[in-house]
Amino acid sequence: MNVKFFKRAVKCLDATIGIVSNNRELIRDKRFFQSPKMESLLTNIHKLPEVPYENIDAEFIVVDDPKVKPSISIGPRTCFCAGDFTRLEKECADIRYGLFGNLGLFFRYTLAVLERCHGIYSFHASSLYIPSNNTLLLVIGEAGAGKTVYLLEGVVQGWKIFSTEMTHLRLTKKGYEFYKGSLYDNVRVGNLVYDFPEAIEKLKLKIPKVDNIWGHKITIDLEPLQAADVYKNPRVQIANVKIESNRDKADVSVMKNKDKIVWTLYKNASEKLAPPWLMYERIPVDGCGDESLSCARLEALRRFMEIGDILPVKSIFAGVKSCLEGIEM
Repeated sequence: MNVKFFKRAVKCLDATIGIVSNNRELIRDKRFFQSPKMESLLTNIHKLPEVPYENIDAEFIVVDDPKVKPSISIGPRTCFCAGDFTRLEKECADIRYGLFGNLGLFFRYTLAVLERCHGIYSFHASSLYIPSNNTLLLVIGEAGAGKTVYLLEGVVQGWKIFSTEMTHLRLTKKGYEFYKGSLYDNVRVGNLVYDFPEAIEKLKLKIPKVDNIWGHKITIDLEPLQAADVYKNPRVQIANVKIESNRDKADVSVMKNKDKIVWTLYKNASEKLAPPWLMYERIPVDGCGDESLSCARLEALRRFMEIGDILPVKSIFAGVKSCLEGIEM
């Protein structure tokens, strides 16, 4: 029996990735590729335009077949997936962890392709441009650390939004460049209503009526406040943050050990790419990296610390109201 396959190609920064499947609807689902929904890739990536299927860096192949046991094979130039994805898409409680969700396989594989083919490294970091001192603020921290607090504070302060989730770095012959990330962010209603009512007004947001404002998130569009697409050799301020809502004062310390700083940045830049995880909450998937990528990533970050115009790196443990303590404005 002949099986018809459909193709499309999308571009993320300089990487062109071909997507192939026997399920046309799956690889063209607007929830993931176009609309600003909670699960959308656009909450991670600034743009994902469709391009001609040529000069492909890597292929992402999906065979959707109810008779096939789920399997994932990740290679340098091909990621091959087989299984009953139509059923898995319907049954999964959190679709973000599916094939094309913003915490899913395609996103993670894209990060590996950016590294392998173009030397672009992706921090799990919110970032803002501070016009008053011409500085790019890179806010790093684990999931739930409070990076969104800095985005909303940046809205209030009148700063420019460079990325809500992933911030991209590449070393060049003339130094280094940072590339814009996503401009959509998933924000708890409580953070807006109680902590940043000024941001609601500035962004002209319509807040839905919900029973639990701390358990409900909405996707907000920060495009009206966006920064430039690229910053070449900017001065950089790195803040490793942890925000607790009931904390009044900030505990700010300077990270002086360069090896420790590099290790912190390395872990952050590996966070979405390298660790194993569960796709559709049931299929174990190894990370998308390998030893060669890991070594190149570590060396790139060491080099960045040597050549970068970097302000003293801060570790900030603060509350919502004290989050700017330690930030040079």
